[in-house]
Amino acid sequence: MENQSNEAPVAAAAAAEVSSTTSSLTAQPVEPTKRSLRVQTWKKIQEGKVGIGFNGIFNRIPAFVDADKAAALLTQEEEFKKAQHIKVTIDRALHDFKEQSLLADKSVYLPSTRDSSALCLKVEVPADATDEQKKESLRVQDIQKFRSEIGLDSKLKLDMVVIGSVVVSRDGYRIGRGNGFADLDIGLLIELGAITPETAIVTIVHDVQVVDTLPVNLFQKYDSPVDIIVTPTEVIRVSKRLPRPNGVFWELLSERRLKILPVLQQLKEQLEKSGKTITLKEEDTDVEQHQNSRRRRGPLRRRFQRGNPGRTTSQTDNEQQGQENAQKRAPRRKGRFVNRRRRTNKSEGDQSGVEVGAKSEDRKFNEAGTGERRPKRKNRPPRDFCVKLSNLTRDIRVKDLKTELRKRECNPLAITWKGHFGKCFLHFGNRNGGPSTQEDVDKVLKSLNDLSLTITTGGGESAPAAGAEEPPAENANAPVQTKTINLNVELLKFGAKKNEGSASNAGEEGGDNNPNANANLSPVNGATAAGWRGQRCFSCRVCGHHHSIV
Repeated sequence: MENQSNEAPVAAAAAAEVSSTTSSLTAQPVEPTKRSLRVQTWKKIQEGKVGIGFNGIFNRIPAFVDADKAAALLTQEEEFKKAQHIKVTIDRALHDFKEQSLLADKSVYLPSTRDSSALCLKVEVPADATDEQKKESLRVQDIQKFRSEIGLDSKLKLDMVVIGSVVVSRDGYRIGRGNGFADLDIGLLIELGAITPETAIVTIVHDVQVVDTLPVNLFQKYDSPVDIIVTPTEVIRVSKRLPRPNGVFWELLSERRLKILPVLQQLKEQLEKSGKTITLKEEDTDVEQHQNSRRRRGPLRRRFQRGNPGRTTSQTDNEQQGQENAQKRAPRRKGRFVNRRRRTNKSEGDQSGVEVGAKSEDRKFNEAGTGERRPKRKNRPPRDFCVKLSNLTRDIRVKDLKTELRKRECNPLAITWKGHFGKCFLHFGNRNGGPSTQEDVDKVLKSLNDLSLTITTGGGESAPAAGAEEPPAENANAPVQTKTINLNVELLKFGAKKNEGSASNAGEEGGDNNPNANANLSPVNGATAAGWRGQRCFSCRVCGHHHSIV
């Protein structure tokens, strides 16, 4: 009995030691991956509120505040002053540097488009161009006007290459967004001799994107290091230059990647003609382009699922996927909407024994039998015609317009506000349920005759718009200014009743190719409204309603 009582504490101590050993083994820190470092940096940018754009942080090279200050610092360095040919990627964070390079009379080169076989595109501006014209040449819509293609046989020599980054270390290691195109582009330029040992590779990032060190085992032979790191507050020079890729590693590329980049296919054909044997990767593991090809239904469509932000994977991520799969993942969230029913249309007829459009009583409850569905919105009066107001400035708020409309006793059914595009739409209809008459239209136009808005700016009185940044402190004491803005008024009429076949006419005659599609717009500043000239209608791409061709 005494031996058993003595053995009990010993067994308990041994069990505690085993459990502590087991817990210490299971609590080992997980080795960081490129993906985890990216997500960690994106979260730091978001939490520090130094990023720009609603969806401009995650899964991309982030745009950040004070990027113009970082660009100004780089333009003061000796490497920039000596450089003449500079290639810059199309990341938004580098836009200020591209502008300042053009203003400094440098030759700026941009990446070529996906369907182009050119090595890069040169920004062409006239020699006597003003500063505003040089900035205008960088806009995307002028890509055909201010660009010239640089072929593979151009013998281009670059003095500086500026790229964006997600994470960068002070010793020169860089992590991009994860699709590998920046590293492939630098490897291609090295293969063709455009990047020489004298070429400086620079990255412009925010201070929160800079770390002291990064795990060396994460980087492969195709990863491109940087020589200079520029932030809004400092310029970091790498003390010891890291080895660069010696060209394109064809064995790591798939046939599909060559189809995405025609310039690689063209280079491959040239090398094979010269007698070089090129072998591509047999298995296609470059899945960063395997994205959902379905078109997004609207700008507010959720791109990221809950708890798992969308991502683009690269080859490095695939190599590290085995470690991440070992961790237990949370179960997927059950669908919110279950047992959806497809409503039959008129062409299909009523095949369910219930009148089309009628709501059955059992659909008022969910699957669990509790809780009613949201009540249907009350029927609104039909909208017979619309008035478009243009020439809106950024200073105008929708409350200013509503105040002026009340003074003029003009009461639209609804207002579609598109102030950021400089326009809005006033929707009108007969509140009694009947169609609007020509007298109603003339009454509205008369009330909107010579429409103008008087707004007050300065003095810190007006509140910023939703989502806008706070005004700087130095503008709080700005003098109060009052200005009057004259608005343009245009009448848009809706078809009162759709005849049979009007839907087909909308697709055939009311499209973008119809020369009469714009005939529904008639300026009515001080003029009377025109009547209907037929019942043909087309779906407006702006406000979504069917407009009659007048």
